[in-house]
Amino acid sequence: MLHAASASALREHVHDGAVRAVDVARSALDHIHEADERIGSFLHVDGEGALSQAAAVDRARAAGERLGPLAGVPIALKDNLCVRGIPATCASKILEGWIAPYDATVVSRLRAAGAVILGKTNMDEFAMGSSNETSAYKLVRNPWDLSRAPGGSSGGSAASVAAGMAPLSLGSDTGGSVRQPASFCGLVALKPTYGRVSRYGLIAFASSLDQVGPFARDVRDCALVSEVVSGRDPRDATSVDVPVGSYLAELGRDVRGLRVGVVRASLTEGCEPGVVKAIEAAVETLRALGCAIVD
Repeated sequence: MLHAASASALREHVHDGAVRAVDVARSALDHIHEADERIGSFLHVDGEGALSQAAAVDRARAAGERLGPLAGVPIALKDNLCVRGIPATCASKILEGWIAPYDATVVSRLRAAGAVILGKTNMDEFAMGSSNETSAYKLVRNPWDLSRAPGGSSGGSAASVAAGMAPLSLGSDTGGSVRQPASFCGLVALKPTYGRVSRYGLIAFASSLDQVGPFARDVRDCALVSEVVSGRDPRDATSVDVPVGSYLAELGRDVRGLRVGVVRASLTEGCEPGVVKAIEAAVETLRALGCAIVD
């Protein structure tokens, strides 16, 4: 059940030598093999590559080398991110058989951090959708209820984490394609500020809006992977040259005094009563914690 552990716990176990990265990768791959036939999260599983990356982490630890912040942690990537040597289809038959010749910048940063790339996840074709029902290959189903959609367009990335196939995944968000499937699948996710994460190697839907964002099962893991992939990239002219800092170190801060904007119209125009109730409860929690609530 190694695949069910958090990314933060796995990296500590690998760093300490309590578990081998290869065993973590095998556990994730076995769970994908067992579960994904009914969920449809993955379009391409790179088992050989994942085990090779994991073995390299184990060798580095045995040699006493300094390990990266995601050493041995499995991660799944939306199929509009280029990963050298494996397919990138954007869930479209148009790109079927195309092999990416280079790594996206976020992929290079994940590799440098020691992450183990499991493969490419299903999506709405060319990221144009919000239910993950428009993939040219197969549906993605919500792991919590197979009769329901996982959201989209990054539905495969969300479902892979919600089903415990990977502790982390990356998607892309243009108008909600990370945030909405995270909501549908009960995950933590983030659309970073535009320019915070490089888009180099992301097959674009709308370049002026696209951002690469993470999925995780808790806030700590979301901060951990966000810290790794953020930062200036000279190959993306829109990326911002601002220091990244430590997202993990910021997690314990008091939220008192923060201003939180609430879009009231969004709670009245076609919004399900259960969703309205959940948002209103969250607003009251933030108010009780000392946030200033502003309509």
